[in-house]
Amino acid sequence: MRPLFILTVLCLTTRLLPAQSSLSPDQLADWQRNRTTVLAYIDAMPDSATGFRPTPGVRSFAEQFDHIVTTNLEVAAVALRAQKAAPALGDSSIYLHDKAALRKYAAATYDYLLKALQEAKPAQLSKPVAIYGQPPQPASRLALLSYEHAVWTLGQVVPYLRLNGVKPPEYRMPF
Repeated sequence: MRPLFILTVLCLTTRLLPAQSSLSPDQLADWQRNRTTVLAYIDAMPDSATGFRPTPGVRSFAEQFDHIVTTNLEVAAVALRAQKAAPALGDSSIYLHDKAALRKYAAATYDYLLKALQEAKPAQLSKPVAIYGQPPQPASRLALLSYEHAVWTLGQVVPYLRLNGVKPPEYRMPF
């Protein structure tokens, strides 16, 4: 009877404890797919259209991608690696005007982010972090919000491609 009681208590206790925050293989695969899609969008745009803006007052094509990948880089550095600031992985005075440099910068930021996600320990993922003037949130949530932001902003780029006669690359969902 005693072993059954201990087993029951252990089962109930593990259900009552808060779950440790961690990233699943699916989440890492989602980030990798996002990286692949971002690079495909950059590759699809003609070199001459890096500075294209569909209307005055909006970000250029290159600025949109800078917005996506720099946000990812900052979240990786500050939230996942507990650094004060993101490392300099590119020179915006170059990559905002040169498609090859933009692609190189985007790839480097995703590589940095993916490595930070893979190396993040549960304690770091659950640690509240304040960034962008917002209240502290767990690092895992900030990573999820950065992913959402990347997908949202990527959707904004579709007209940039279409207005330049480019069919947007397919977004390969896993279903």
